[in-house]
Amino acid sequence: MMNFRGLAVAALVGLSACSAQERNFGGAGGVGGAGGDAGAGTTTHSSASMGMSTMTGCMGAEDCFNGADDDCDEAVDCADPDCAEGAVCLTAPTNFQPGALVDAAEPCPDGFTAGETLLFRGLSGSGCEGCGCTPNPTDCAADLYLYAQTSQCEADEGLRGGTLAKRVGFPCDETPINNGFVSWGGVRAGPFEVIQSCTATGTAIPAPARWAESKKFCHASPGAGCGAGEVCAPKLTPAEQCALVSGSATCSGYARRESDWFRGYTDTRTCSSCACTASGGDCNYVRVELGNDYSCFDHAEMSQGSRYCGYAYSPPAHLVGKPTNSTCTARTSLSGSLDPTGQSTLCCVK
Repeated sequence: MMNFRGLAVAALVGLSACSAQERNFGGAGGVGGAGGDAGAGTTTHSSASMGMSTMTGCMGAEDCFNGADDDCDEAVDCADPDCAEGAVCLTAPTNFQPGALVDAAEPCPDGFTAGETLLFRGLSGSGCEGCGCTPNPTDCAADLYLYAQTSQCEADEGLRGGTLAKRVGFPCDETPINNGFVSWGGVRAGPFEVIQSCTATGTAIPAPARWAESKKFCHASPGAGCGAGEVCAPKLTPAEQCALVSGSATCSGYARRESDWFRGYTDTRTCSSCACTASGGDCNYVRVELGNDYSCFDHAEMSQGSRYCGYAYSPPAHLVGKPTNSTCTARTSLSGSLDPTGQSTLCCVK
């Protein structure tokens, strides 16, 4: 026969067994991606198991992005009603990383601080720069043709006759253009030669590489509790939520696809040495001054392509007037190429 003390212990044991509750932990500990739905199965636990779960922290608030049932309500991350305001299930194509897209200088929003990737598009950088040019004074020269007789000079309407005597420039050396002989029939000036040049300065370098646009992709740490092919990510308002993958890929399930983003570039460009092209100089305001008797004084003048059929005795000749200075254009040649690298595809919600 059992005494009173034994009856009391038996009663307490029986009461404890009747108060044990069964809890469903089928969704706890899931990982984002396919098969990550909460409540995928049902597991019963004894009172001893329940007590152990409570001892490991199941009474805390739900962390919506760690793949665990933190508050032991049998719902993980996005499947937990506690996460409805701040979390959303996003399509997760193979190898894509969920995140948010912001301007390159902006900080990443809360919930998207797992990492940062700078993205660029619209690469440009053609040509070379750094060359300069200094124009040199424009010079002129004229060929003079002698006629043996005045009648030959006067008859040369086409201005092609005479015998080449001398090329003259601005300095006058007092040497007669007819070599000192008294015989003289006149002189003709051919078209003036314009002598123009520039001196190159500087060092040619490739133009800086520039991107037309830059953005920053802020990575999220994805949670679970979504359907197959989805991840749980923080919710943004307004939404600029995207997924990022290397290379060109499709964006099934997203409203916008942008595959023209890159992560950097390679630059093999080089420039040749600086050179210059002179242009625009002329001798339009220059004329030939004809002297007399071995002297350079002003005996007669001719413009280019004209003739003088008067008399002169052993005349020197030279140019007078002011040429028009030229302008300079720098030139160099570019070799090599500028190429974007790290092509990436963005799939965005909006």
